[in-house]
Amino acid sequence: MKQVGLMKGITAPLLTPFQRDGQVDYAGYTRLASYVTRSGAHGVFVGGTTGEFVNLTLRERMGLLEAAQRGLEKEARVMCNTTAMNLEDLRLLANHARESGVDAVSVTAPYYHRYDARALRDYFCQIAELAKGLPLYLYNIPGMTGNPIPPAVLGEVLQRCLNVVGLKDSSMDLMTLLEYQCAAEGCGLVLLTGNDAQVLTALQSGADGGVIAMAGIFPALCRRIWEGFWANNLEEARAAQKTVLKLRELARRVMPVMGHKAMMEELGFPMGAARFPMRELTESERRTIQIGLKELGLLPEKREE
Repeated sequence: MKQVGLMKGITAPLLTPFQRDGQVDYAGYTRLASYVTRSGAHGVFVGGTTGEFVNLTLRERMGLLEAAQRGLEKEARVMCNTTAMNLEDLRLLANHARESGVDAVSVTAPYYHRYDARALRDYFCQIAELAKGLPLYLYNIPGMTGNPIPPAVLGEVLQRCLNVVGLKDSSMDLMTLLEYQCAAEGCGLVLLTGNDAQVLTALQSGADGGVIAMAGIFPALCRRIWEGFWANNLEEARAAQKTVLKLRELARRVMPVMGHKAMMEELGFPMGAARFPMRELTESERRTIQIGLKELGLLPEKREE
C-alpha cells in the first residue's frame, strides 16, 4: 500500500514530447509515464525542469498531469510542479492537483527578481496555505531561480506549515543537502537529491531518494543505485552511479533537455519538435548522443550500426 505524500525512492521527472506541429503529445506522455514506472521508477514528477514547465501554458501543464496519471503503474506515486509567479495561477494549479488526487505537489523558489529571507518565507507559507491538504515539497534549484532556499528559511517554514513534508535539492552542492538535514532535524522531512551525479552519496548521507533526470530515460539503471544501496551491495550501486554520471555528462555535451530528448528518441520514444525557445539539435549533436549511448552499451541493438 503506497503512502500518500512520501516521494521516497527514485522519482522520474518526465520529459515533455511534442507533435510535429508543436502541440503537446499527451498520448506520448502517457506512454512515458507507463514506461518509467514499469521499468523501475517509484514515481514520476510532472512539469519539472527537464519537463520544460516554463515553456508550457497552464492548460498544457494541467493536461500533462492527467496524461501521466493514465499511464502510471498501480503503486507508482505522482508529484506535480505547481510553481507560478502569481497567486491566481498558483491557486489554479494547486486546486487542479488536489482534484486530480496527486500524492504531492512541489514549488521552486520565486525566480527572476531577487528575494530576501523574509520574502521567501512568506512566499512558501502562502503557497502552503493554497496547497492545504496536499503534501508540499520545496524545490531548491538556485541555478535556475537565482534564489537559493536558505536552511534557516526551511526551518521557519517547517515550524509554520504542517503540510510541508519534503524538499528536493538541486543545488548540486552536497553541503547544502546536509545543512537542510540539520535545519529539519526532528521534523521527519523527506529529503531528495535532484543531482544525477550524487544519488548514492546523498543516500549514504541520509537522503530519502532522488528526483533525477536520468530516471526519466533509464529508470531501471537508476533503480539499481537505490536497490544496491539498500541491499548493502555498494559495488553494484557504485557501478550504476558511475554510468548515470557518464550519461549526465553526455547530455551536457550538447544541450540539456534536448540532449535528454535525443536519448529518448534513440530508445524509440518520439519527442517531436523543439518547443520555443528551445532549438533543434544538429545532426552532429544527435550523432554525439548516439555514439555515447553505444559506447556505454545502452543503445538498443536494432539501432546500432
